[in-house]
Amino acid sequence: MAYSQAIPAQTPAEIRAAETAVALRVKRRNAVTATLTGAALAFVAAKWYGARFSPLAFAGGLFGGLLYANAFEYVLHRFLLHWGESFLVQSHGLHHDTAGAPDEARYVNFATSPLVVILIFLLNAPAAFAAESALHANLAPGMLAGFTIYYILYEEIHWRFHMGGWLPRWMAAARRHHLLHHGGFEDRYNVFLPLFDWIFSRRTWRRQPPQPR
Repeated sequence: MAYSQAIPAQTPAEIRAAETAVALRVKRRNAVTATLTGAALAFVAAKWYGARFSPLAFAGGLFGGLLYANAFEYVLHRFLLHWGESFLVQSHGLHHDTAGAPDEARYVNFATSPLVVILIFLLNAPAAFAAESALHANLAPGMLAGFTIYYILYEEIHWRFHMGGWLPRWMAAARRHHLLHHGGFEDRYNVFLPLFDWIFSRRTWRRQPPQPR
């Protein structure tokens, strides 16, 4: 009996289940890494600038961090993941090419290694430190917390858009927005909070067909 006959091939359902199990572990590891890295950077910022906790300053920094993260997501997705033929573009292309395929889960998470998560945080932390150096308003810890929250929400919501899972009804429009991006429509680079998409691309949306259900 040939080797290919002795070991039956996995069915699409079995492949999907195996890939999903691995990707779920990666997603949980990414969330833990993001939480620890964000907390460590916020602690360093507080110590470095001698910041004292202020609910108002923290709230302002939190809002600034969420806004910055949304802008970072837009710029990264538009200019580094969809422009040219770089390694990042090709890697992101696998996410698009496998949508609905048995191995889809493998390419849904933003990062496959905690080192990538740490690198993303280290590359973006200077924005919070720069804001603090310029304004001296105790914003850095809140900004880093906001960036951390956004990253975790991004991975979790993006996962549920593709792989299923409970989402509040008001997020149905955000899911349609993201799936249109996968359908080849222009723009729509923010995944679940299309703020910068709205700022830069709302005229493009009006020229395109209605969103699918």
